[in-house]
Amino acid sequence: MKKKLFCLAAALTFGAGVAHAGCVDTFGIGAKAAAMGGAYSAYADDPFAVYYNPAGLTQIDRPTLAAGVHLIDPSIKLKNIYVEGAAANHPLAGFDLQAPNTPTFDNQASVSDDAPLLIAPHLGFAMPITDRIAFGVGVYAPFGLEVEFPKDPAVNPLARSSYHSYYNRKVINPTVAYKVNERLSLGFGVSVGMSESGAEVMRWVPNPALGPNGGSYQHIKVELKDDVNYSFNLGVMYRPTDTVTLGLTYRSETDADFEGDVFENGRKVAKTTLDYNHPQQVQAGVRYTPHDRVSLQMDMVWTEWSINQHQVEPLTHIAAGSLFDTYGINEISSQRRWENTRQLRFGGEFIVNDLLTLRAGYFYDPSPIPDRTLDTMWPDADKKTYSFGAGFNIGQNMTIDTILQYTAIEQTRQVGGESVNLNKAFEVAGLNDPRVHARADGHLLGAGITFTYRF
Repeated sequence: MKKKLFCLAAALTFGAGVAHAGCVDTFGIGAKAAAMGGAYSAYADDPFAVYYNPAGLTQIDRPTLAAGVHLIDPSIKLKNIYVEGAAANHPLAGFDLQAPNTPTFDNQASVSDDAPLLIAPHLGFAMPITDRIAFGVGVYAPFGLEVEFPKDPAVNPLARSSYHSYYNRKVINPTVAYKVNERLSLGFGVSVGMSESGAEVMRWVPNPALGPNGGSYQHIKVELKDDVNYSFNLGVMYRPTDTVTLGLTYRSETDADFEGDVFENGRKVAKTTLDYNHPQQVQAGVRYTPHDRVSLQMDMVWTEWSINQHQVEPLTHIAAGSLFDTYGINEISSQRRWENTRQLRFGGEFIVNDLLTLRAGYFYDPSPIPDRTLDTMWPDADKKTYSFGAGFNIGQNMTIDTILQYTAIEQTRQVGGESVNLNKAFEVAGLNDPRVHARADGHLLGAGITFTYRF
């Protein structure tokens, strides 16, 4: 009985964890920048320079207002799901598990993501204050994504790990920039943000009164929120020649202190906290303009995801009779051990005429999540993103920028029993050293539009 209680505690502490992972990076802020793959730190000539490079605000010569929306439709498929280390036909997973040490491919499960369309609006305003000083402010979401798989463990056995998770941060980012001379500009901004995160899991709870394999599934949900957090960004833009521009942007780490609630079958059963810092980033780029109608850019973005090593959420105000009370569980924890990443971003622009501008971009985004800690909260993988966009000048004051975006997993991601997080989700009575096998692939489709008006 003690072994059963220990295994249940381990499974619960893993299963209700909160989602933070590499695939919550931005997919673009403003259609113009996003269409060029986000390779924008050495370009940054619109109000969204407040994010890409605040020094770029000095290029704006009159009050400018920009607003738009980015739509993201993720499509992720988990397939070839099976578990070693359990008796055949064991009811705990809701489907036929494999016999011990028999990794055959019978009775495999496959499920697809069915999360709603993600909507990310953006708003920016910028204006010159003097010949050398410019001001800008942006409202946008620098991080955010949501994934959701079927809730029924009979259809999706990995609902025991997580079937729904989301994460987002929204900020307002006031910024000032100073033109040192015609070739050098500096910028500084402060981001005041609010972050939300959550996860849902179907957890199997054994009940010996119902027999050796008796029990039932319980719905566990965690909702967390940090009402106010802060970060800052610095930017430098330097033009060594008339055809080359260099850009450098630093975005600081954000100290976020989450607070929230834990629910069991819809009933609030505990309060929890999470001390989690959003990672710092450095973005450096170069822009080359060999012709007044042609622009080519390349950026590198470094992100310190390694700040996520281990996630611990202590529980307080635990309700009597809840699973956490019954089994003496006083924290939710899981391994992360994420790794720092370097993205390469490329973009180009061609001005066809006074009315039409064409843009294209590409970037490679390696996953920070190793196989050992991969789970279904964020089934991340190395990704390639291709983008295409067009800008339309409507008169002297209005511009409409558009983007279409396609993100593909570079190759099918596969775990063969090495994920401690996935394995832990099956560590309950009746399973002997479970090892979860699964493969994941998919894509994301994105589209966006931004309206810009110059007064």
